Amino acid sequence: MTMNMKTAAARRAVPAWMQAAAVAATLAAAAAPTRADSYLETFSGPLDPAAWHLEAGGNGVAIVGGELVFSRLTSSNSTLTFVPALIGNFDVSFRYRLINWASTGGGGDRLQLDVSNPLPSPIGHAVGRVQEGYGYHFGIAGGWCCTFSSPPTASDSGALRITRVAGIVQVSFNDGGSWQNLGPSSTDHRDMTLSFSSYIHNFFTAGTSYAIDDFSIWAEGFSQPVPEPATGAMLAAGLAALGWMARRRRAG
Repeated sequence: MTMNMKTAAARRAVPAWMQAAAVAATLAAAAAPTRADSYLETFSGPLDPAAWHLEAGGNGVAIVGGELVFSRLTSSNSTLTFVPALIGNFDVSFRYRLINWASTGGGGDRLQLDVSNPLPSPIGHAVGRVQEGYGYHFGIAGGWCCTFSSPPTASDSGALRITRVAGIVQVSFNDGGSWQNLGPSSTDHRDMTLSFSSYIHNFFTAGTSYAIDDFSIWAEGFSQPVPEPATGAMLAAGLAALGWMARRRRAG
């Protein structure tokens, strides 16, 4: 074999690791597993109907600059529900930013993260930011019993979180300082539905508005497949690599 022939063969040769990576990526993406383990919503585009169901209730709900912005226009509730149910242990959270939010002294909005068991004898768990002047955060931990808590600070941004480990649900909030826990629930291993809700208590204040972002969802399993952008990118990369290899072989 001449030097030119060796050079041409070397150019046509595809490294074994690239071949293996391309095949593995394509097969993994094409497998379409029935369960995923994580989902991150950054609100960088329209809501995916396979992942979210929105009931705006006549209020203003729009995606602006990577945030889901809510504006109070009516007294009706708004709900954003995650379509797949959460199975097993889970950890869900989102960040919020208050835009137009004034204490009302007995009413106003509540933005809330909640999970609930839709089966007979349902149990719900929730944590949220309340607009009333008496207590900033509101939690439900098994049995729809409320706990009010004054945060260490009263910042205009924070985060809400619900976790379940070994059947015990824990609701928490972060209002600019450290995470504050509102206590564990009784044991409940049943599947849970997840939602964000905005609703009023006693009366509403027109123009109230806030934004949420980085809706992070992890679970041992989901009741149905969840679309993940990484899967599409992996498939495209795998197909592109396979196509490149095929073209190199034809060229040789």
